[in-house]
Amino acid sequence: MEGMMKIVAQLISKPDSVPFREPVDWRGLGLYDYPQIIKKPMDLSTVKSNIEKGVYATVQDCAEDIRLIWSNCKKYNQDGSDFYNLAETFSKRFEDKYLKIKAEEPAVEEEVDHAPSHEDKIRFSHNIYKIKQEELGQLVEKLEEKCSEAMDKSTNDDEIEINIDAIDPKTFHELDRFVRQCIALAQPKKKKKTAASSDAEPKAKKAK
Repeated sequence: MEGMMKIVAQLISKPDSVPFREPVDWRGLGLYDYPQIIKKPMDLSTVKSNIEKGVYATVQDCAEDIRLIWSNCKKYNQDGSDFYNLAETFSKRFEDKYLKIKAEEPAVEEEVDHAPSHEDKIRFSHNIYKIKQEELGQLVEKLEEKCSEAMDKSTNDDEIEINIDAIDPKTFHELDRFVRQCIALAQPKKKKKTAASSDAEPKAKKAK
């Protein structure tokens, strides 16, 4: 992940990256439709934090979250607007840098279809109890869609048993990443002093 961390740092250092550095303050900006339109917010500081916490199983997982920053911005803002065009610019910057990493590190596209270890399964089973009820519901929906045979609903209408051994490797790693990300995002962020933030244009926060 060292290469991805360098890319994120380079993107953050760009003077025009202000709209993408931190989560959108949609309440402060009065963008009350933002949560309805953007279902999974993402920003560069969150990606950086996820890398540091080991949330991403592969470089590809990290790349997908970075791409989500630009796609969210283009989804919320009108095509041709300043924010839309800025997201296009940053998307191209990222893809150029990402291509160089892939050229230097062929293993960057490694597939996560290897069988999970016994330790992986134990950690996953423990982590499930750490996520919110709503997130658990999302996990069940993902599992039902991708590997329904791993679910046992016969015991009780209100209870669902998950047979971790029956989950195929690809689905397991996807669900494991989802659970670890939920746990990481639930941890409080350290507030940083932003003395210069008042100089930035407030509307820029609308971009993501």
